[in-house]
Amino acid sequence: MSTIISVLIEFLNSINKIIWKFIIFLSKFIKVDDVITSNKPTDEKYKQFKVDDSPLIEPFVKMEHKDYKKLIKENNIKPINRRNGNSPIPDNIKCPCCGAPKDYLYDNTGKQTQFECKVCHRIFSNNPRKQKYVVLKCPHCEHNLVLRKQRTDYDVYVCKNNKCRYYLNNLATLTLSDKKKFEENPTLFKMHYIYRKFHIDLPTLTKDYRDFVKQPVDLSKIYSSDYVLGLCLTYHVNYGLSYRQTSSILKDIHEVSISYKTVENYCKSVSPTIQALLEFYPYELSDTIAADETYIKILGKTAYIFFYFDAIKKIVTSYRVFDKRDSLSSIKAAYSTLSKYDKLPDSLKVISDGNPIYNVAVQYWCQNGLPFELYQVIGLTNLDETSKEYRSQKQIIERFNRTLKYYYRPKGGFSSLDNANNYMVLFATYNNFLRPNKALNYETPVVLEELKDIPNMPNKWLELIRLACKYAEPYSE
Repeated sequence: MSTIISVLIEFLNSINKIIWKFIIFLSKFIKVDDVITSNKPTDEKYKQFKVDDSPLIEPFVKMEHKDYKKLIKENNIKPINRRNGNSPIPDNIKCPCCGAPKDYLYDNTGKQTQFECKVCHRIFSNNPRKQKYVVLKCPHCEHNLVLRKQRTDYDVYVCKNNKCRYYLNNLATLTLSDKKKFEENPTLFKMHYIYRKFHIDLPTLTKDYRDFVKQPVDLSKIYSSDYVLGLCLTYHVNYGLSYRQTSSILKDIHEVSISYKTVENYCKSVSPTIQALLEFYPYELSDTIAADETYIKILGKTAYIFFYFDAIKKIVTSYRVFDKRDSLSSIKAAYSTLSKYDKLPDSLKVISDGNPIYNVAVQYWCQNGLPFELYQVIGLTNLDETSKEYRSQKQIIERFNRTLKYYYRPKGGFSSLDNANNYMVLFATYNNFLRPNKALNYETPVVLEELKDIPNMPNKWLELIRLACKYAEPYSE
């Protein structure tokens, strides 16, 4: 057997020598560096999400001194020669500026949502969401903005003028390699001015942030004592036990026999009451907020929690669960934090990851009178000065996400979005008022005088419920 192995080793060595001789021969005709680097992934430069300045908004002026017939005669304008011979534009569409009929109208989008008049060169929309009495213009060249996309929460307008100062400046900053990439794929770079016009109802949004939890059971009608209610909250929230585990420990240790469904109803019923304390307590927040989103499971599907967290005071200011990770969710989560300030500090800054939905939230609230600065920490290494300066604040909320996962894991998910939000209210309350924090010398983020003389946790929960009733008046407004 050993003889056969030695023969095989000698044969393989001879084959290896032949292969190396063949490689050396080929290296005379082929560059080895090209062969090695050909399989390396290319470092593509993708366009960054950037919020541009606000556009020029001018009142719509109808040309009353001239009509389209005089303009056509004076400028010898001919009807549009359509390729298919049929006009896709409805007969009732006319230019609101000069009154030109469909024969002189271009369909800019091909979807009958935006038109351009050949007679007066006015761009207008047939979309009822768009304001009909104003004109949006580029602040750099005063060229009319063109509707590019229609999102669920906003419309995207872009300046198509290739002689725009903004476009030319961006074009001049490109390196030779970037210019080559831009010629091959222009979508990798943001070159033109872009404006996002939101159509989110502000009063509905500001009311929605505090009305997303429901109360299935009236706390005044529960059969168990108040102390049992405090025990349910302590085991379920403070120690992360499931409803079934809480029911078992109440029976095994405290000799209280209640079903896990009763424990669930008790905990869910506390959420709407105690949320008043969580939302309307007069926090003394700092000017440094960390933001991040993490996911949980609802009936096996992914849902997202948008956390906003005071990086200095360790106070949770936003904790809501959404079924989508989109711009509207980010806008609502940001308002939950902004509303907790009596007056926004001039130096208010939010640190987040590179998700562009945070940029959309900044743009929306800046347009609605609640401005703040956003600093995005990109990637896992410090590739820029912003990431280097604010990564420590970003890591704080990442650690808080891990804390949530520790308490959430025994539950194995939630049965509905309402149940998930009810639990998040309790968890945020526990973090802000009951959970000692090592970074705060083992003090709670919010120190309540009413809780100092209470010796045990169940009675502290009951005291929080009583305090919450004092802050519940805004709900009735």
